[in-house]
Amino acid sequence: MKKILLPLLLLLPIGAVWYYVNWGKDEVIPEKEKTRSIRLGNEGAPLFIRAKVWGIAGNHEQIVVSQSNNKLPDKTNDYIFYTSEIFYQVGKDNNVIVYATESSISEPVNTIPNVIIKGLKTYDEIKEYKTNYQKYGLERMSVYD
Repeated sequence: MKKILLPLLLLLPIGAVWYYVNWGKDEVIPEKEKTRSIRLGNEGAPLFIRAKVWGIAGNHEQIVVSQSNNKLPDKTNDYIFYTSEIFYQVGKDNNVIVYATESSISEPVNTIPNVIIKGLKTYDEIKEYKTNYQKYGLERMSVYD
């Protein structure tokens, strides 16, 4: 039994590596990223909203609201939303109000002035915003557009 099991255990990782090198790369979904900038008043620095999806199955979703245009999010200074979409509105007082599923929000240590986060808590509330965001005067940022 050991004579059969040992070669099988050695061939399995070798076969997996060989498969990945020859065919597996074609099945990896490429990273997709898009950025929007929002100008807050005439003198204010822009605010950046970046949506990104990546991973083997395309199942890593992240939207970042930041004052910098860096590709990597900074948990100390950026709002990070682990979701496929958020809704936002620029108010008359140069505030940006962001609506997102409450469980997806990662707030930074240093909050961004002029950014107000509204968490959507229930299924009905989330569905209402998805369906009627334009009626409420909101913009939508999604990783899939």
